[in-house]
Order: sequence, then C-alpha cells, then structure tokens
Amino acid sequence: MKLIVFLISLNALYFDCIGQSKNAIWCFGDSAGVDFNNTANPIPFISGMNAKGTCASISDISGNLKFYCASPDIENFWNGVSQLGIVYNREHQKMYNSDSLICRSWYHEMSIVPHPTDTNIYFIFHIGVTTLFGLYYSVIDVRQDSGRGAVISKNNQLRSEAACDCIQAVKHGNGRDWWIIFKDAQIPNNQFYVYSITSSGVSFDHIDSVGLSSSSNGGDLGFSSTGEKFSFCNYKGLLAIYNFNRCTGTITLNQTIRAEDPNGNYPYFFDCCFSPNDSLLYLSCAPYLSDFDTTHIFLYQLPVTSANPYASKTLIWNRTAPHFILGVRLAPDNKIYVASGSGGYPYDSSNYSVENMNLSVINEPNQRGSGLTCDFQPYSFYLGGKRTYWGLPNNPDYDLGPLTGSSCDSLSVEITELDVYSEFTFYPNPANDELTIHFIDSNSEKIKITLLDLKGTILLQKTTLREDQKLDISRIVNGVYLLKTETEFSVCTHRFVKMN
Repeated sequence: MKLIVFLISLNALYFDCIGQSKNAIWCFGDSAGVDFNNTANPIPFISGMNAKGTCASISDISGNLKFYCASPDIENFWNGVSQLGIVYNREHQKMYNSDSLICRSWYHEMSIVPHPTDTNIYFIFHIGVTTLFGLYYSVIDVRQDSGRGAVISKNNQLRSEAACDCIQAVKHGNGRDWWIIFKDAQIPNNQFYVYSITSSGVSFDHIDSVGLSSSSNGGDLGFSSTGEKFSFCNYKGLLAIYNFNRCTGTITLNQTIRAEDPNGNYPYFFDCCFSPNDSLLYLSCAPYLSDFDTTHIFLYQLPVTSANPYASKTLIWNRTAPHFILGVRLAPDNKIYVASGSGGYPYDSSNYSVENMNLSVINEPNQRGSGLTCDFQPYSFYLGGKRTYWGLPNNPDYDLGPLTGSSCDSLSVEITELDVYSEFTFYPNPANDELTIHFIDSNSEKIKITLLDLKGTILLQKTTLREDQKLDISRIVNGVYLLKTETEFSVCTHRFVKMN
C-alpha cells in the first residue's frame, strides 16, 4: 500500500499537529473559564484562578487543559504586598514550585510556549513592568508531581530593561519553532526584542528598531491569523501595524495608523485584535486619558486596508464610566470576545454586576460596519456566576501551521506517495458507506482522526483512543479523500476512494 507522508528534513524529528485544540480552554479573572472544545456551543466553567492581571492557558491536541498562569491580585500590589505570578495545574491547584514568577498585575505580560520537540516541556515568558524590570522565562515539566506538572526552572532573566506591558509569541515559519516578541519601555524608543525558541532552548536573536517611538510602558501586541503581521497600541494613542517575517523574525513597519499626540491630549488605547480574515482591527479605548475614569470607554472597528483607518473607524459600542471595555480577544470559534467591568482601578473585589459576570461577543467580526452588521451582542455570554477582571488570556495561535512553500518550511514541504510502513490500515478501498481503520499496535494513546477532501476541507474529525474505528462515510459524495491520523509525534495520511 502506498502511504502519503509529509517529507521532513533530517533535523525535524517532531511535527506539531495542526488543529484548534491547544487554545480550547480559557482561564481568567475571578475563577472564570470558557471551554471552546465545542465551538458551536462554548461553555463556562470554574477555574482556580483569582487574578486581576494577565493570564494565559494551554491545552493538549485533544483540547484537555494542561495548565494556566496568572499575575497576582492588583490590590495586593497597590498595598505593597509582594505577591508575584502563579501557575495552576490541570486540577486547578497551584502547581508545585510555581509561585513567585516575576510579573505584576498588568494585562499582557505572560505567554506560554510549548517546547518545539519535547511535549513534556513548556516555557512561560513573563515580564516585570513596574518593578524587577525585564524579560524572564520559567520552565515547566508536566511529567512532574504525578502528571500535574512542576516548575523546574524559574525566573531566568533574558533582559533587564524596563518593559512595555506586552509580550507575544508566534510560530516560526517552519511550523515547529517559535518567536517571542518583547517591547522595550525605555522612554522614548521604537525597539522590539526578538527571541527564538528551538529544540536547543531559548536564545536572543536580534533587535529591530522600527516605526515611531513609544513613550508608554503600557500597550498590547497581537498577531494576524497568518502570523505575518501584528498590531501594536499603547496607552498614549500610538496605533501601528508591523510586518513580521516568520522565517527570519524580522520586523518592518506596515503602517502607522495613529501617532502619539505630543501635547498630551491623547486617546488611551488598551487592547486591539484582528478579525479572523485580517481585514479589520477591533480597538478598545478611551477618547482621552482623562476620560478613562470619568466619561466614556469605546469599542471601535477599523478597516486596516483603508487609506486612513483611524478616520474610517466605526463605533461598535460605548459605555459611560465607571463601566469599562477593555480585553478584546479572538476565540477558537472565530468570534471576538470582549471583557468589560464596572468600578474603578484597582478593581473592587466586592463588585458583582452584569458587566463583569458576562462577556460581550462579536459574532460576525469579518463584517465591516456597525455593531448591528458585525452582530455585536453586549453581555451575552454568562460566566456561570464568575467574573472577568477586564483581561482575557494572552494566548498565541498554538495551531498556526508552517509557512508552506517558504524557504524555512522544512516540516511539511510536499505530499508524496511512498512504499513505507504504515501505523494503520483501512478497508475497504474503494469504500461505500463505512470505512474501517485498524491500528497495527492498538494502545491507550490519544489520536486524532481527520477525514478531508483534496482541497483540505475537514469533513469529519474526532479524537479517540488508538484502537480500531469505524467511520460513517455514507453522506459524502463519490470521489478521492484523505484519511489522516495525528499524535503528538506523528502525522500519517492515506488516500482512499468513496464509490457507491
């Protein structure tokens, strides 16, 4: 039997499977969580977190929670209590040796990155914005503590400069390695620090000085769906889009949407997020810094391909303070979720309201126009009695694939038919109404099975144990299809024919 396999370079011993599962679980705020494994019906759940700052989470390829992390209670910070970042395990308990990660209660200062070749090892990147300045990383081994995980290396300092409240990761163009982008907050500056994460670990790559200078230590950095652009906004009215080369890590300026206002009469930009098709940018802000605590908070939609996106912006929603619109994040269901709240800063722990016990949802974020056009539904996702503290998980796109056909795509260059050993067989071929899959070595390992047409459209997908399976194919039309199995370490694909 001829097997269709992905040709892999000699140094590429591991292939990170593509799917939507690693970002399936969100944990944030006051014990809040959302499970996106069923994208048609996301459900809230109770997490172990109680944090008023940044947060991040990661799942395995089957959508099972691995762990999550958060910065501390902002009230403790303002009261002078030295409480730092914490990691929570899959059982929603504090992970062993996970307290005192260096960070503070801002909103975009932690990011989780899986090791490129070891599925048991993860990196948490975290930054000190107001004290203990710089960029740090800690290492987690999920095998420790009977599979609940432990921090095995903590607070490794990469840089000591004052940090901007934004850090983000993006997949390398080879589909395996990673980049980390860190924004320097030395005032003023236009520097981005770029680090690479490979099978050898974390290493400094280069500095790009690009675009207009920033004079704020607060902001947000978010990548487009392809990873080839990212937006940056800060608390002093700077909004820009940058090009990112996933092969080299090089950053260049795409466009400055709005510069900082030198007279100090600037808008306060908190969070920004691309639409799924990257044509629109959603921005939460106050018209002026002085309005943050006194008048209005706005949610705008900006057409990024417009000659003047800021002048062409559309108001989606506004609220009168002390009701805030802050966190804006694209979810696995391709909807944008908006975290809001009521009350001042730091957040009042006794405050329960419709604003903080629900998320608002943009159901059609690719549609340009008013809140009606993009189907914005305020306070429409109930958190099951738990609360958001403005922020949402600062997760990268874990499932971004290789930059197919690029010079650095060494993992999945082409599909070729080869006479090689297969980990499974299937019959009959051609098939009529049912396809039987037989695994050569059945075991309790989790495996994802996907049925695709030759255009790559997913027709059926499920995660199950590695044991014989029967697939109902009675509803698909006659033609040639691909049957793919994925584990943490392998991808196997067969071609079959459906024929009545």
